[in-house]
Amino acid sequence: MKPITDLLVRWRGGDKAAEAELIEAVYPALREISRAQLRRNGGATLQATELAHEAYERLLAQQQVDWQNREHFMAIAATVVRRVLIDYLRERSAQKRGSGQAPVPLQDLLDSDHPSSGDHVDWLMLDQALTEFARVEPDTARVVELRLFGGMSVEEIASVCGSSTATVGRQWRFARAWIASSLALPAPQ
Repeated sequence: MKPITDLLVRWRGGDKAAEAELIEAVYPALREISRAQLRRNGGATLQATELAHEAYERLLAQQQVDWQNREHFMAIAATVVRRVLIDYLRERSAQKRGSGQAPVPLQDLLDSDHPSSGDHVDWLMLDQALTEFARVEPDTARVVELRLFGGMSVEEIASVCGSSTATVGRQWRFARAWIASSLALPAPQ
């Protein structure tokens, strides 16, 4: 998608018109990523538009990034959406401290090669496991982040990470097993 890459370069150079065009080009994708995350997190009262808007605001602060292409932008967007959602859930959890809310099993998410929109996940628990996992396997943790928070396909992840689809597939399977183990879930088949 050359136009988005061109818009990113122009925007980074300070072109305000490019910023407006960039919003039109990427905002729908951010909203879709946000919708997918919120569908998976059934208890969130945050709206997809609010999540997308906050993510976009944080991306605007990333103007110093040397954007490579659309995939690079969307990979960073996945990280930003993750941070916004986790920040929101932490704040909400702090407000409900002591509510006795039980964690929601992640098994359905981990069993699936492509997470479905009906998955319910304890995102705080997943974020903690993913952060720990990134300390020992940063590249593999990035695959998980792009897959779960960015909604990217194996092919898109391979392109962003500069690896083969076979490597991304192996990393995804390994990560699923590691996360299941760290969260004391039955290992995915």
